[in-house]
Amino acid sequence: MENGDRLAIDKQQIEDAQTNAQQGSPQQAPQGQGIVGQGQQRPRRTPQPLPPEALPEDIRQLVTVDISNMKEDDLYKLVDAIRDKVVEVKNARMQLINDVKGLRDQRAKLIEQKKELVSQLLKLRSDRKELLDQLAKLNQERASAVNEFKAKVEQLREARQLLDKEGSVAKLSLRRVQKRIEELEWRQQTSVLPPQEEKKLVEEIERLEELAERIRKARQEEISIMEIEAEVKALKMKLNEYNNKIAEMRQKAGSFKAQIASLTPRIDELNKQIDSLKQAISEKSKNIDILTGELDALYNKYRELMVRLKELKVSKQRGIELKVLEEKRKEIEEKAKRGEALSLDEMRILYGEF
Repeated sequence: MENGDRLAIDKQQIEDAQTNAQQGSPQQAPQGQGIVGQGQQRPRRTPQPLPPEALPEDIRQLVTVDISNMKEDDLYKLVDAIRDKVVEVKNARMQLINDVKGLRDQRAKLIEQKKELVSQLLKLRSDRKELLDQLAKLNQERASAVNEFKAKVEQLREARQLLDKEGSVAKLSLRRVQKRIEELEWRQQTSVLPPQEEKKLVEEIERLEELAERIRKARQEEISIMEIEAEVKALKMKLNEYNNKIAEMRQKAGSFKAQIASLTPRIDELNKQIDSLKQAISEKSKNIDILTGELDALYNKYRELMVRLKELKVSKQRGIELKVLEEKRKEIEEKAKRGEALSLDEMRILYGEF
């Protein structure tokens, strides 16, 4: 291949390289450290150019070589070496970019899993809190029912004590007692009795009326006891319902607590994995920046070589033109010696005006 053609091809390649270096290759991924939020990424960082001492030894030797006195063939050899190194570094960087993309995909999936688990955890905590609030209210209602139950039991005990004091009074026939009172009252109203007997009759009527009242009270007490017993039985059933419901709610609250306890370590483990991936992404992103800096150094040297090759080409072309001009001047000198007439352009060439 002619040197001019090689120069044209290399010039086009370096222009493409410059464009990629400035705008970013279509395949180049952002250099951010990872996902910031859902649907958001950090702005792409612009890598800082690496100083020569920060470059690897093989690249440093390529970009620090003095080309001012190098021959054209040696310059093209250096161009080929830099081109090969550019391909090598770009391939390495592309591999890192693909690695970062894969890590980001993994991290995004883990974040989505974590969101689902956190959502479950929040719902479980909310449901458990609501359940505990209901349980506290139910405990208060049961405590109130217990107090009412105790009061009714005490009331029943007192009523039974009162009934026990009356003995078998409640078993007496109230009708007979009332009938006897009516008989005695009839006798008192229809008979003329001596004062002493009259007095005994009145006392007997009063005693029977008192007995009738005791019978009525005793029977009322029996009815009251039956009513209280029914209330106590109802309260006991109500307390059993409270106890069963409270036991069921406590069991359910325990189940919520167990589920929450099982979700927490899973979320913690996901957080560790997400942080580990973030660190790996950050490290690989830094390495991408380093490789980008190495590419910039290679591109700069590449441009310098292209400029130098162009200067050599111009210089070579100028040398050819001067040689042709010198040969032409010699021909004109011979012509002048022969006494032949010279044109204006020949005169200017002869006297060095061109």
